Amino acid sequence: MNLRHIDRESKTLGGWTTPLVLLAVALSHAMPAAQARSATRPETETQWWKGVCDTPGVALDFVVVFKPAAERGQYTATIDIPVQMAKGLPLIDVVLSDTDLRFTIAPPAGAVFELKRAADDKTATGELKQHGMTFPVRMQRITEEEAKSVGPPRPQTPKPPFPYTQRDVTYENPKDGTKLAGTLTLPEGPGPHPAVLLITGSGAQDRDETIFGHKPFFVLADHLTRHGIAVLRVDDRGVGGSTGAKPDVTTADFATDVQAGIAFLKQQHEIDGRRIGLIGHSEGGTIAPLVAAESHDVACIVLLAGPGLPGDKLLILQNEALLKAAGAAPEVIKRHTDAHRAVHECVARKVDEGTLRKAVQELVTVQLSPPGGPEPTSEQIDGATKLGMSQFASSWVRWFLSHDPRETLRKVKYPVLALGGSVDLQVPAKENLPEIEKALKAGGNTDVTTKELPGLNHLFQEAKTGQVAEYATIDQTFSPTALDVLTTWLRAHFKLETTGG
Repeated sequence: MNLRHIDRESKTLGGWTTPLVLLAVALSHAMPAAQARSATRPETETQWWKGVCDTPGVALDFVVVFKPAAERGQYTATIDIPVQMAKGLPLIDVVLSDTDLRFTIAPPAGAVFELKRAADDKTATGELKQHGMTFPVRMQRITEEEAKSVGPPRPQTPKPPFPYTQRDVTYENPKDGTKLAGTLTLPEGPGPHPAVLLITGSGAQDRDETIFGHKPFFVLADHLTRHGIAVLRVDDRGVGGSTGAKPDVTTADFATDVQAGIAFLKQQHEIDGRRIGLIGHSEGGTIAPLVAAESHDVACIVLLAGPGLPGDKLLILQNEALLKAAGAAPEVIKRHTDAHRAVHECVARKVDEGTLRKAVQELVTVQLSPPGGPEPTSEQIDGATKLGMSQFASSWVRWFLSHDPRETLRKVKYPVLALGGSVDLQVPAKENLPEIEKALKAGGNTDVTTKELPGLNHLFQEAKTGQVAEYATIDQTFSPTALDVLTTWLRAHFKLETTGG
């Protein structure tokens, strides 16, 4: 199983091997900022340098801040990589001299930057070396103010002033005492207003569902609130102001957090308790039906890239779609698929640890062996196997693999809108939307709308390939077409007037 392609991590995207930080951000934070080993430049002021690393499909912007150390001519330094949400990572082996810029992100990332300064004294060119790969890098000196704007443009991110009320809120999940923190936005006017609760995809997400600098739930909340619908968006367990992070939680536990959110909304005098809807993205599209099937307080639900297939089948489909889009040959895709299925069968049969370990090792060996590329080392295989074993031991993964969302969908009687993008490679719309529709109608639901939106990816961005590496390169956060479709549907089902808030 390659969890970097299962939506459990795709919101944080920590599992994708994007150069620079990889999986080492947390470890890098623990490393002290080391002084320069040598420097001949006697400057004493702090310097800001903007860099661009050209990696396949992505040009990563970053900022390095050099600060004079106690000893003249030496520096400490930190790096910010906005697209990876990395800020203030301490650097080691720092060199800032007349001719050189050198610094390293500490192991296990082990990203080594080596650049030569140009005669103009304001630019430098060189390369990044990391795990046997080399990428071109260029840097230029900038001001502190200019450093604040470094990063990919995200023009849809809402900016104040807002024509609505926004307040931070907290409430408790009575099932286990988890404190949940979020933001409630309320339209203009006295209300009571219809409301929706936004449910994030998998992984530890903040209330804005932040990914690669995009804030899709902030964009969605702003749009809906401007159109007369109150919105509650919430930090996941263990993120931001929310507590309750535990190693054994499953999607079913997250459903109880949503139930607590509904109860909170019903207590707010500005909210119409008879008009509360749920909008779930990806794994959130599994959670919303779980709640709606059991609750009497849900008016409608919207599924954004929600699964319609069982978890084990979805993972196989996802893996095949991503490999095919990456240009993998049919025989390579088959090897991956066979290895995945073997591991899934081991999990389903609850085999002994040794048998599971062997299957996981075979899977990671396939994943680490690109056609025509170097064979993975035993250290690489052992490390990946250890990670894979920890993933398959998790309650979340075991729940995901065994869950069939169709069984839940057949119990949902409320109006449902299910949207998917035609180039979504993580929850492919062509295979999942029909299953959602069939299950809902089989249960007697008569208000079902499913739509495949052309050219949209898993994040509902207008995309060319749908590949994960493309997410960061797209300026758009959320397709206006998708926003209009779901807003129009919600306003109709909340019986709001055609115009106005």
